[in-house]
Amino acid sequence: MIEIIDQFSVQGAIKSYERLERGHINDTFKVVTTDQEYLFQKINHKIFKDVSGMMRNIQRITDHLPAAYDRLGITSQEALQLIKTHRLENYVHHEEGYFRMFDFKSHLKSLDVPESEEQIFEGAKSYGFFLRALNDFNPSDLSVTLADFHNLDYRIRNFKEAKAKIKNVKSHSAADQIAMVTLLTQQLLPVWNLDALSLVRKRVTHNDTKFNNVLLNQLNKGCCVIDLDTVMPGIVHYDFGDGIRSTACTAAEDESDLQWVSLDRNRFFAFKEGYLEGAKDELDATEIQFLPLSGAYMAFIMGLRFLTDYMEGNTYYKIDHPNHNLDRCKNQFKLSQDILHQLNDLK
Repeated sequence: MIEIIDQFSVQGAIKSYERLERGHINDTFKVVTTDQEYLFQKINHKIFKDVSGMMRNIQRITDHLPAAYDRLGITSQEALQLIKTHRLENYVHHEEGYFRMFDFKSHLKSLDVPESEEQIFEGAKSYGFFLRALNDFNPSDLSVTLADFHNLDYRIRNFKEAKAKIKNVKSHSAADQIAMVTLLTQQLLPVWNLDALSLVRKRVTHNDTKFNNVLLNQLNKGCCVIDLDTVMPGIVHYDFGDGIRSTACTAAEDESDLQWVSLDRNRFFAFKEGYLEGAKDELDATEIQFLPLSGAYMAFIMGLRFLTDYMEGNTYYKIDHPNHNLDRCKNQFKLSQDILHQLNDLK
């Protein structure tokens, strides 16, 4: 570890490093020197196979954001800072893997679950600011770090391949969920068509807008968007929808008692108000028209991924028990259906 850390241009002598229980993809550590604190990560190159492309994306985005925030007069927002190596590279390829380093924003905090609607508003506003600050950044300049990440057509194809391997679908433990896929696909296809048919503008999107990917200050104001691995070309509905899916649900993603799973309208409107305040007049009428549907779309995409993994023997997601992915699927399908049920009011 010390040998690898020493390849980065850190200030001061290394005092300590400790593993942080953050995220499920990369291994994350806090490094403390005599002068400063740093966030040090081992990149999961089995997930992010194009490490150089991903790191080039992050470098470009973190270079762009400070000047963009300043130009727009958004003084409340900070950007991550990549720490380069002594050879002026933005990551290290070592026999142990791929490593990178950021500044550690010890004055800010990350919450897995928002504690109030005010926090949701602030987190969503930071995501809106992020979209607006990257308005003049050409998305085609970015590498695609995870191909087909939110591609409904791709997820349906994977689902059908898994289904074709099942001898008796009607007697399968996920038979009810398998039967729901066709109807939900038909109802949510309009969101996918926005991207597939180029009906709305392709933008630079974050694509993983969970609440813990925004850092708050001690006054609970959103200050910094983090975890930029999935920043790539997309449509605004992926960011808005995933924000709704992950912050406006009344239960955890793997809650198995579905009576507790629904859309919290107050949280929905808190996220909506914050996001639109941050994005200001950046979105056009068509984009805004489909924002309410995007939460159902993203919940369905996640449910479909959980279902497919369950049908294939739980090979992708970590599970705590054999039906974990099935529970997750039922949960996300229920949330998607509840958003569809409330759609007129949400509009």
